[in-house]
Amino acid sequence: MRVELPRRLPRPAAFLLMFAFGLSSCSPDKSWAQLQAPAQSRATLVIFTERPMRENQWADLLEALQRATSRESAHLPALGDAPDLVRGDRIVHGMQVERPITVYLRGDCRLIPMPEYEPAGVLGWVYRVHGKIAPLIHVNCGGIAQELGPVALGLDRKRCDVVMSEALARVIVHEWVHVATQNAGHAREGVTKSSFGIADLLAADDAIWRDPRLALRKRPEL
Repeated sequence: MRVELPRRLPRPAAFLLMFAFGLSSCSPDKSWAQLQAPAQSRATLVIFTERPMRENQWADLLEALQRATSRESAHLPALGDAPDLVRGDRIVHGMQVERPITVYLRGDCRLIPMPEYEPAGVLGWVYRVHGKIAPLIHVNCGGIAQELGPVALGLDRKRCDVVMSEALARVIVHEWVHVATQNAGHAREGVTKSSFGIADLLAADDAIWRDPRLALRKRPEL
C-alpha cells in the first residue's frame, strides 16, 4: 500500500475525486484530520466497483467493513466514529454528506482458487494532491484475489465471498487511516503496516485461523 504523487490524476480517479468534493461542497470550513486528533464529523465511505458485484458480495463487504471500521475507530481518534457506508450504485440524486471518502474497487472482486504466486502491484493506494492526501481510495481486487488464491482451495462460493470481503475491508481501512490522519507513514504491525500478506489480510477472520494451512504462521495484530 502506498501514497502516490501523480502529476495528473488518471481517469476514473479524477472523476471520482470530483464526485467526492462535489458531495462535500455544501459543508463550510472543512479541515483535514491530523494524526490522533479528534475528527470533526462522521466520515462516509462511498464504494464504487469497476465490475458488478453480486448482492451477496455487497452484503458481506458492508458487514466486514462495519466490523473493521468500528474496531479501528475505537483506538484511532483521527478516524472519528465508525463511518457511514454507501454503495455507489445506490447514490441518491442530491445526496449530501460532510466527509465523503470515495472507494474504488478495481478489477474482479471474486475470489477463486488459484496456485500461490507473487501478486503483481500494490493492493491499495491513495493520492497526494497539492500536499494533501485526497479522499479517494483505490483497491486492487485482482491483486488481493491472487494473494488469497491458495486459501480459496476447498472453500465454497459463500465462504470465498466472506474471505474476500474481510481482505477488502482490511485494505480499505488501511487507506482510510492515511486519508483521515493525513499521514503517509506506516507502522511495523497492525492495520497500518506497509504491506499485507495472507495472514495480514485475514487477521480478523477467526475461522480461517483454524485452517491447518495457516497453522505454522503467527497471527498478526489487528
